[in-house]
Amino acid sequence: MNKTINVKRALAVPELPHHSIRVFPPTNIKADIHYPQVIHPLGSNTLSLRLDGIVKHNTDTKTVEYWKLKRLTWKLEESIATMAPPCEKHMPKATSDDDSARKGVKRTAERTIGHQDMHSGWKSDYSPDGCVEAEIDFSCSPALKPNCDLKIGSGCATITHQLVVEMVVVQEFAPVSQPKHITPTGIARILRMHFNVNVTERSGLGVSWDNEAPPIYQDVPPSPPGYTHPVSGADSVQDLVLGSAPVYTEGSYASSLAPSSRESSRPSSILSSQN
Repeated sequence: MNKTINVKRALAVPELPHHSIRVFPPTNIKADIHYPQVIHPLGSNTLSLRLDGIVKHNTDTKTVEYWKLKRLTWKLEESIATMAPPCEKHMPKATSDDDSARKGVKRTAERTIGHQDMHSGWKSDYSPDGCVEAEIDFSCSPALKPNCDLKIGSGCATITHQLVVEMVVVQEFAPVSQPKHITPTGIARILRMHFNVNVTERSGLGVSWDNEAPPIYQDVPPSPPGYTHPVSGADSVQDLVLGSAPVYTEGSYASSLAPSSRESSRPSSILSSQN
């Protein structure tokens, strides 16, 4: 009987998403992003985005400048790199200048395993402390059969993934007295961000060894068991240990001794002085 067992590695998903802050000079735009670093080939993931610094007040010209988000694009890129070692017949001669040729030829390939273009779906606030907020759902396309992250040897074969978020913002201005009279300035910016993510299979129903808790012994009582059955020939455990020896209580030891015995127990020096 032959059976093929597929052994796959499953990374644990962190409880909290990863937090990243990006700044885009020469503008005052700052991006605040929360995204999961571990994703699965099947299933949806959520990225939270917040853009601050989109409103600028010019006191000299008494105008207000706005950066308006026009388009948002995300895509998941998969990079595959392998090393093809040469055979003995075609292996180049060893040189001191370049020894990497003897290791082999590096081959790389890149493909997109998921993408989406968005022209709406975010909230814009152009008040003095304005911001843009968006929640993006991204996932891998099952039809493209994405691969999981992989690293074999020292650069022999690697598979990595990254999430690319690209935004197109356009600058507009308006007088402070008439904020509704918006005029485009003709200036546009492309804001691009790259985030490394790990694509892994989902874990099974079992519990990882590092998350297992030690067993709890609920059947062990907190104290030794009691003796409910008396021993034959003895009324108690004390009688069994001491036998027929008398048991003295407080003050009974002195009264039980006779005068002669008490005198004999005195030191000889005391007896001689009394005589």
